[in-house]
Order: sequence, then structure tokens, then C-alpha cells
Amino acid sequence: MQKLRLKVDQIDLKILKLLQQRNKVSSQIGQVKRRHGAAVYVPQREGELRARIAKLSRGKLPLEAVDAIFREILSNSRAAQGQAPIGLLLAGAEAMMLPARWHFGACDGFVTKKTWAQLAAGLQKGSLALALLTGDDLAEALQTSRARSQFLSRFDIVGDFSSTLESTPLARRILVVTPRTQGVTCPADRLIILIECKSTVDTVKRLVKSMSDQSLHAEELPVRGQTAQSATAALVRLTLPRCVDTSRLTEQLVAVGKSAGLQISLLGVYPGTEKYGG
Repeated sequence: MQKLRLKVDQIDLKILKLLQQRNKVSSQIGQVKRRHGAAVYVPQREGELRARIAKLSRGKLPLEAVDAIFREILSNSRAAQGQAPIGLLLAGAEAMMLPARWHFGACDGFVTKKTWAQLAAGLQKGSLALALLTGDDLAEALQTSRARSQFLSRFDIVGDFSSTLESTPLARRILVVTPRTQGVTCPADRLIILIECKSTVDTVKRLVKSMSDQSLHAEELPVRGQTAQSATAALVRLTLPRCVDTSRLTEQLVAVGKSAGLQISLLGVYPGTEKYGG
């Protein structure tokens, strides 16, 4: 037993030294990113890393264990690179903090703001790396046509995760919002879209029926304008049974929207991120 414990201690020391080396390289990457004005949080990169690690593990370790270990490694990496804090709305911070910490990791910092406008300003200035909103929070932030236009021009939804250990409806799902980037494409199986029309009754059902992939799943959250003249809008989360090419998926969605006479705007296109911070 003593010999085995000694062997484990030696392995632990090797792991610690490798983590220290990784942390040093991450710090150097952070310096390069700051020089070029690049974002620390890159969900596509983290998703690719997760997929590669899962493949390399070849089932010799439970995937849940690998996910948990690398969630914390990446959390530490973001901290080493100097990532700005994650923004939360003060009103929902207490309920959101535990799932957010579980989703991103122990080394990520969090700050609270009273309003979405303050979170948006922080994202624009770079004092916040990203913001977390529930579906209800986002629906409230998108109430006016002006607010919807500003969101579409400035921000992206790059992921979402459940606010509990169980699956939750769109209203309570936590959406990851970042400053808008250009030219990022990746395989995707989830879309957050905004449908604007005079009535959202059966709109999503008609949309899904028109899509060629009948196994697509849709969740709808109404968004109403503040004036009688404003069009009714719906925030919709579409989930496909598998990842497909982003460009093909968005082209199909736009075509379906036009044929159905609907005004559809893409708020986010991303792969499933349920277990990972990106």
C-alpha cells in the first residue's frame, strides 16, 4: 500500500508541474491577446479542446470526470490570461451564481450590475468579458425595436446552459452574451433567433414545419413592444439533433423565414455547451 501511495504522490507532482507549465504558457498567450486586442474567452476554441480531449481519453476515464477537470483548467487559463469578470444582473445573481460557477469554473470572477444597460456598457468597454442573462432577462432587454436593433448590432449569444441540474425552459435558461465578433463559423446545433411579426401564435410551429429537418425542436418566449404600434416579437431557441454546418443552417433559416413572410434575426448560433464553459 505504501509503495502505491508513493507512486500516486509522484504522479501528482508531475501533474502539478505540468499545470504550472500550462499556466505559464496561458499567461504568455494573454500578453499576445492584449497586444492584438483579442478576446480571452473564445468558446469555439474551448469547445474544440473539449472534443479533442474527450477523443484522446478513449473512454479510459469517465467523460464527466474529464469535463470537470478541464473545466477548471480552462477557468484557471482564462484567469492567467487576464480575463475581465463575468457580469450578472443583481436581481438574479443569487440564483444564478451556483450554476454559473459550476458551468465556468472556480477561477472566473463575477460582478453584478443593476440593469442590462449597465451590463451592455461593460461589454462594450471591455470591463466585462461576457454577461449572463436568463431568457426572461433577454426578453425584457429586447422589448423595444431600438433595443432589438442595438443588441443585433453589438452582441452575440455564444452559448446557453440550464439554471438547474434538470433541463429548464427557455425563460430560465442562462444565455451567454459577448460582444459581437465577425467571421466566426463553427458546427452548430443551437440557434437563438428573434421573430418579429404581428402575431406569434403558431409562428414557431409553422417555422419548424417549413424546415426540412422535422426533428428540430423549438422553444418560444414572447417579447412584446411597449407601444401599440410595435410588432409583437418572439425569442426562440431552436435545437437540432446533431451539429450541422453553420452557413448551411443559417441560409436555410433565412430562406424559410422569407418564404413564410417572417422577419427573422439571428441572435446566436452555437454548438451545445451544456456541460462546459464554452
